[in-house]
Amino acid sequence: MRYPLLTVLLCLTIGFPFSAKAQALLTGQVLDAETRAPLPGAHVLIDSTAQGTITNAAGLFMLELPAGRYTVLVRFVGYEPTRLSIALRANDTTFVPVLLSPTSFELEGIQVTALRPDLSPTAQLQEAAVREANPRDAGELLRALPGLAAVRRGPLGLDPVVRGLRETEVGVYLDGSRLFPAGPARMDSPMSHFDPTVIQSMEVVKGPYALTWGAGNLSAIRVETRGLRTLAPGRMQGRLHAGYDTNLNAFENGLQLGYRQGAFGLLAQTAWRQGADYRAGDGSTVPADFRSREVRLKLGYLPRPDVRFVVAAGYQAQRDLDYPGLILNADYFDAYTLSATFQRTFSDGPVRGLDVQAYYNAVDHSMDNDGKPTAEPNPDRMPPFALDVQIDSGIDVVGGRLALSLAPGFADELELGADGYHTYRNAMRWIRRRDTGMLLFEDLVWPKARITDVGLFARLTHSPAARWQVAATARLDLVDARADTASAFFLENVSTDLTAHEANLSGALTVSWLPHPRWSVAVGVGSAVRTADATERYSDRLPSSKAQMSAEFVGNPALRPERSTQADLWLETAHPGWSLSLNLFARRLDNYITIEPTDLPKRLPLSPPTVFRYVNGTATFYGGEATLAIRLPYALTLTTTGSYLWGQDETRDEPAFGVAPPRVDLGLRYEPSARFFAEATLHQVARQDRVATSRGEAPTDGYTTVDLKLGLRLHRAWRLQFGVQNLTDVAYADHLNAKNPFTGRRIPEPGRVFFLDLTLAF
Repeated sequence: MRYPLLTVLLCLTIGFPFSAKAQALLTGQVLDAETRAPLPGAHVLIDSTAQGTITNAAGLFMLELPAGRYTVLVRFVGYEPTRLSIALRANDTTFVPVLLSPTSFELEGIQVTALRPDLSPTAQLQEAAVREANPRDAGELLRALPGLAAVRRGPLGLDPVVRGLRETEVGVYLDGSRLFPAGPARMDSPMSHFDPTVIQSMEVVKGPYALTWGAGNLSAIRVETRGLRTLAPGRMQGRLHAGYDTNLNAFENGLQLGYRQGAFGLLAQTAWRQGADYRAGDGSTVPADFRSREVRLKLGYLPRPDVRFVVAAGYQAQRDLDYPGLILNADYFDAYTLSATFQRTFSDGPVRGLDVQAYYNAVDHSMDNDGKPTAEPNPDRMPPFALDVQIDSGIDVVGGRLALSLAPGFADELELGADGYHTYRNAMRWIRRRDTGMLLFEDLVWPKARITDVGLFARLTHSPAARWQVAATARLDLVDARADTASAFFLENVSTDLTAHEANLSGALTVSWLPHPRWSVAVGVGSAVRTADATERYSDRLPSSKAQMSAEFVGNPALRPERSTQADLWLETAHPGWSLSLNLFARRLDNYITIEPTDLPKRLPLSPPTVFRYVNGTATFYGGEATLAIRLPYALTLTTTGSYLWGQDETRDEPAFGVAPPRVDLGLRYEPSARFFAEATLHQVARQDRVATSRGEAPTDGYTTVDLKLGLRLHRAWRLQFGVQNLTDVAYADHLNAKNPFTGRRIPEPGRVFFLDLTLAF
C-alpha cells in the first residue's frame, strides 16, 4: 500500500464514530482540583481495553463505547492519577467532571508545554515525551519541542531560540521572576542558573502573546519549580536523584526534601553536577569541563486553599566552565535569587484573585582566556607574546508584579496589573602580558548601564457563545535607559547621548473556537515591543553573540525599540486513537536590531579588521510546526513532529541569521504499564543553505540521529532509567551552535552517550 499512514488516519477518523458497537457516549472535563483550571493533554484511558483519548485545549474529552460498566483511568503529569467507575447505558450521553490533585513527591518528570496564542496549552506532546529527556542543561529541554532550538557555546548555558527569536527577544521567568544574563557574550543564558532537577513545569509562548508576564516578550518561557501544595501534611517527603553520562564523564545528583505541618510548609532542593571534555562523532575532543552546585529554599504560609504566601531563595555556583564557542572561558558564576509572593483567590464578589510579587536576582561573573590559543606565545602573530585576558561583569535585577483578577459582568474575566524591573550592569576588561604581568589595556565594557521598564497591562477574556472565547490584551511600557559614562572613543565616534526614554505600546487579540469536543481552532494576532539591551546600546568594540564571528561590535544608544507583529493559526484535534496539532505563523520585525559594517578602527590587534555596529532594520519570518500522535495496538504510541522556519533580513538583503533548518522527529514508545516503558526516537535534520554570509554564517549539512531510552519502576519508590543518545555515533553540529573563534568550526554535539539515572522518592 502506497499511503499506509493516510489509510490509518482515515480508519481512525471514520471508523470510530460510526462503529456499530459504540452505543454510548462518555464525555467529561478534566480540571485542577484546587484552581478548577482545565488540564489540556490529560490522558483518559479505559482499563482492560485499547480505548483512550487526550483532553483538548479546554480539558474536554469524548469516548464512544459499548454500553456497560467501565473503570476510567485519568493521568496528567504533576497530578495524582485517579480511577472512576462509570456505568454507560445504550444511546445515552454521560458527562463526568474529573478533578485531579497535584501530586506529592512521586516519580514524575518535567512537563514541557507549548502555549497557544490565547495562552491555553496545546493538546500537548505525549505526557512522557520530555519526562525522560535526561537533560544536562535546562536549555536542552527546549530542543524536544517543535519550533524551538538552543545555541550551544559550551557544556552548559544552552541559549533558547524560539522560531528564530533569540537572546533578549525571548523573556525568561523563574517562578515569576524575570531573569537576564550577566555575561556580555551570553555565556550564561538566563536558563543556565537553575538546575533541571528543580523544574516542575515549563511553558513556552511562541509569539507576542505573553504580555501579562512582563515587558519585551516577543516570545517567552516560564519555568516553575516544585510548589508547597504538593506536600502531604504531617510527614517528611523527598526525592533523591543520581545519574551518570559516559563520553561526557558527567555526574548529576539532586535532593529534594519537604515538610508541611498545618499552615506552614518548607521545601529544600539541592543539585550538584560536573562534567569533562567529550568526544564528538568524528573522534575529536571538545573542551567541556564544568562544575555546578546550587541550593533552593521555599518557606510558605498556606492557611487556606485560597491563600498562599511564599518566600523563595536560591544560590548557584558554577566553576571552571569551558566555552569552545567563545574567545574566553568562564572562571565562575555566582547566581542569587530571592522572591516573595502573595496570592489570594475569591469565590464570591467582583474580585476573583490578587497576585503580588517582589523579587531580586543577581549574577557575578568572571571570564578569562586560560586554555585558549591567546594564552600561549606565538611568534607568527602580533603580538607574539602570551596574553592574560580577564573580564569581570555582573547584573542586579529588582522587580515586581501586581495583578488583580475581576469578574466585571460584561465579560468572563478582566485582569488588570502592573509590573516592572530595573537592571544594573557593570563590566570591566583587563589585558596583560602573561610573562611580565604588564597591563596593556583596561576597558569599560558596560559603563554602569541601567535600564528601567514599568508596564501597565489589561487582559479581557470573554466567551460570547458556548464554544467561543475571545481574549484581548493591551500593554504600555515606559522605559528609561542610561549609562553613567563611556570611553572617550565611544563618546567621540558613536554618541555623547547615553540616555533614552520610550513609551512602548503592545497588544494582542485571540479567538478560540471549539466546533466539536474533539476539535479546537485558535487564531491570534499580536504585536509586542522590546527595548534594546545594554550590549546593543553601550558595548565598546566587543565580540557579539548575535553573529558567528569574533569581530568587534559597538553599541548604539539611539536604537529604536524592536517590534514583532505576528499572526498565528492553531488547529488541534484529539480522537480516541490519535491526536494532531498544527500551527502556522507569519511574523514581521520592524526596527529589527541587526548589524552593519563600519570604518571604525578595531580595539585589539588579534581582532578581525572590520568593526560592526548595531542598527535598526526589517525582517520577516514564517513557518509552522505539526505534531501527530497515533495510539497503536500492544501499548504502542507513534509520535511524529515536524517544524519549518524561513527568515529574511530585508535590511541586509540576505537570509536572517540563526534560522534553524527543517526538522522531523519520529518516536515509537512501548508502555504496557506505569512500571515500564521503552522508546526509540529518530531525529532527521535537513541541510541549511539559507545563511547570513555577511555575519560569518556558513551552511551546515543535515544529519540523522537515533536515541533509545528505557525506564523501569522498581517497587513503589525507585525508578531506573537508562539509554543511549546518538546511538550510531554520528558526527554533527547543530546549525545554531556557535563557532570556535580560532578554528572557525561549529561546536560539534557529543558522539554516542550512554546514560543511567536512578531516582528514589520517599
